[in-house]
Amino acid sequence: MSNLPFDEFDVAAATSTGALIYWERNGEQLLEIRADRHFRWLLLDGVVQSVLQQATPGELCLPHQRILQALMPAQAAQVLHLGLGGGDLLRWLHHRYPGVQQTAIDLNAQVIDIYQRFFQQEEQPHLHCQDAFAWLGSGHQQYDLILIDLFSDDGSPAALFQSATYEHLQQHIAPDGRVIVNLLPRTEQEWQQVQHLLAGCGKVHSLRIANYRNYLIWTEPKPAARKSPARHSPD
Repeated sequence: MSNLPFDEFDVAAATSTGALIYWERNGEQLLEIRADRHFRWLLLDGVVQSVLQQATPGELCLPHQRILQALMPAQAAQVLHLGLGGGDLLRWLHHRYPGVQQTAIDLNAQVIDIYQRFFQQEEQPHLHCQDAFAWLGSGHQQYDLILIDLFSDDGSPAALFQSATYEHLQQHIAPDGRVIVNLLPRTEQEWQQVQHLLAGCGKVHSLRIANYRNYLIWTEPKPAARKSPARHSPD
């Protein structure tokens, strides 16, 4: 893609390099898949969403994902993904937590199809084509890790700033579980709002990704929660 080492993905050049192997317009949204000898990547409206390294598909390539690696809990048996993209974290967590059960929710049927055709490897997640926030309001399955990676237009969706969403999250997070949000705030107030609302799920931390608008916001179990064993309800 550039003069970078072959194992470094060049985000800045992603829209103009590689061969275009898939193209589809879904309403106003443009989905593209490009590939070269080393990588295959998904773009939504020209923004890189997922990258698969051909030689080692389980590796993470994007800057915020490498930070995410350090935020993961030591163990997780049940993981929920709100937002799918090309399933980068599905592939990585499949190797990080042997035997993990993963569930991914995405409203876009085309994105699910693209993941299955171009990016899915050994992992076998439970996939649901549904509004992620509506899905949160149903069922009582608890998860050790909930990853939220949802976007709408030029930022994060409105439901991510509403208290009802976090009431549902509290029902789905295991007592010793963790929530991680990849947030694209339009204002500082949105960032502060998510931190405030997420506090019901645990002790909140956040950091901004260098050279990006994104913030990673995550919880750690509160001390009292660590004394309670995690329980999981059947599907």
